[in-house]
Amino acid sequence: MAASSSDMVLRSTRPQVFINFRGEELRRGFISFLEPTLKNENINVFIDELELRGRDLQNLFVRIKESKIALVIFSKDYANSEWCLDELAMIKECMDQGNLDVIPIFYKVEPSVVKYLLGYFGENFMNLKNRYENDPERTRKWEEALASVSQKFGLPFPEKSDRTDREFINSIVVEVKRVLEHIGGKADKRGHAKVIQRQQQEEIHQGCMFNARELKISGSHNARYWTFVSISESPNDEVAFEVAKMQRNYYLEVSGFCQTEILTTGTKYEVVFVVKVEDTMSRWDVPAKVQLMVPYSNELQERELQFVDLIRNEWVDIQAGVFVHSRKT
Repeated sequence: MAASSSDMVLRSTRPQVFINFRGEELRRGFISFLEPTLKNENINVFIDELELRGRDLQNLFVRIKESKIALVIFSKDYANSEWCLDELAMIKECMDQGNLDVIPIFYKVEPSVVKYLLGYFGENFMNLKNRYENDPERTRKWEEALASVSQKFGLPFPEKSDRTDREFINSIVVEVKRVLEHIGGKADKRGHAKVIQRQQQEEIHQGCMFNARELKISGSHNARYWTFVSISESPNDEVAFEVAKMQRNYYLEVSGFCQTEILTTGTKYEVVFVVKVEDTMSRWDVPAKVQLMVPYSNELQERELQFVDLIRNEWVDIQAGVFVHSRKT
């Protein structure tokens, strides 16, 4: 019997949780209970034994980048494995980029021991660091990753604990589900923002937009000051559009003319310049003057703006004025 759409569930095969840990003893004990418990909650899990034999560390880096959460399980022998520390350095990189949430697990080791490289844990790390003294960049990343990840809010399981491994694992599952729910909420907000952005674009298309080349821009004929480039705002955009990019200028005048016969009578219109101010723009302290003159009207609309007040690296509208279209215009 064919399954209906209501009773068929499609799940991603990509890992939601990457587990970074050290040691066969941990794998046969703690990890052997943690992994199936997460899977029973329909959470995709990746541990390195699932990787095909013969593949190198770069393939594990791909798995880390694909994941939403990294569980970093610090144990007493963790710091004597360059493999674990290389993974940890990649986890930190993804975390710093905002692409990965990290939950450190301190399994029978104190957080301060990891952060400050104390005792047996610290000795293991220093021995490994000395072995790789000819690769200081690599060991620097290890040390930074240990300090950064260990200071995040984590879940400790002391050597002498009142809880069993099973109880501790249940608390990990609760935390993972909480973080996944939070990530899903952020994704919903981003999706809502994209809908609003699309609606705004559709509203723009209901009016008229003029290409930069149709405007009169001071110095635009000189490539030293201006260039015209085609851009698209996302990798999925099929249509690129042309913009004028100011390279260097000390005087700016932009003007344009529109035949208003194409506009609907009685409708209120807003005239704006669409601009993006980049971080690299030098400070422009002098106020800019924006004017709008409607044909057959003696009223000049004028306002001033400060470029330094504009949001950087986003397209923003600079309003020149508003008018209601009449038949005679």
